[in-house]
Amino acid sequence: MSDPDTFEMACQFLRESDTAVLVLDPASGEELWIPFSQTEAMHRNPDHTGKIVMTRWIARKKGLC
Repeated sequence: MSDPDTFEMACQFLRESDTAVLVLDPASGEELWIPFSQTEAMHRNPDHTGKIVMTRWIARKKGLC
């Protein structure tokens, strides 16, 4: 059962700063900065693809849900 307070998205990991990760949303082609403070988990594959689990609040703010 998924947590109603989180949002999971398949993505490509592009880069990181000290406070956030830049991901590419393959559905829209949009690059999005997700703050680490709003990130619950990141599952990365060797090819830089994977999934990011973020708070539903930041997903709504970024227009993902």
